[in-house]
Amino acid sequence: MSKTGRRDVDLPGAFAALALSPEDIIHEAAGIPSTQVSRKRDIIVAGEHCETVFINHAGWLFRYKILHNGNRQILDFILPGQVFGLQACLFESSLYSIATITDVSLSMIPLDMIERMAERSPELVKALFRSATCEAAILGEHLIDASRRSARERIGHLLLELFLRLKSAGLVEGMSFEMPLTQELISDAVGLTTVHVNRTLRSLRDAKLIAIDGSNVTILDFEALSRLCGFENGYLGEAARKHPTGMNPPRRATADD
Repeated sequence: MSKTGRRDVDLPGAFAALALSPEDIIHEAAGIPSTQVSRKRDIIVAGEHCETVFINHAGWLFRYKILHNGNRQILDFILPGQVFGLQACLFESSLYSIATITDVSLSMIPLDMIERMAERSPELVKALFRSATCEAAILGEHLIDASRRSARERIGHLLLELFLRLKSAGLVEGMSFEMPLTQELISDAVGLTTVHVNRTLRSLRDAKLIAIDGSNVTILDFEALSRLCGFENGYLGEAARKHPTGMNPPRRATADD
């Protein structure tokens, strides 16, 4: 893993993350070259139709929507090893936009190739269904964040989720990970102002729950932070099984932010 937290995830590895292993699928898809896309570029634009499914090998992206009043809501962060874009292919037009946060390395698989591969392998259908189900579970938890959790709970929950998802992809060192997110991006993801995000991060640092050094985040007390924000990691599927801690029944925080 590089100092910036980037690590290329090869195409077979990305399919393996979806529990997909048939050799014919990997052979056909592995011939697709990866494409480098610079930071702050839209990959999918809301309202436009897409005929491509993407696999993210390296770098961070985010899924978002711009509201009529100009506000931006970030629904999810797309990390290395993830497949994305299927929804934009299946709907007449994409419901959301997806943009790069960092430079990224992507493979783009035409939808018709996915359909041919699916005809030969029920495992691909199962894998895509599993991917869509996991994506829906994460989005559901983010809805709870925005509507019912306090500021400390929202941000603590986001940090724990990112840590486990990155750990599943082999992109953490101990309890530390690289998070190339500005406070503006965090605020748009958790529904807080940047001032509130800054104050909340400082509160979590002062409580010795996390440490932040530039873009490097360290979870100092996983269990205590999990209790604080009511973090139950079962919605993360495989990532939760690889890190079973934090599964105790949560005690709701009493801190008033």
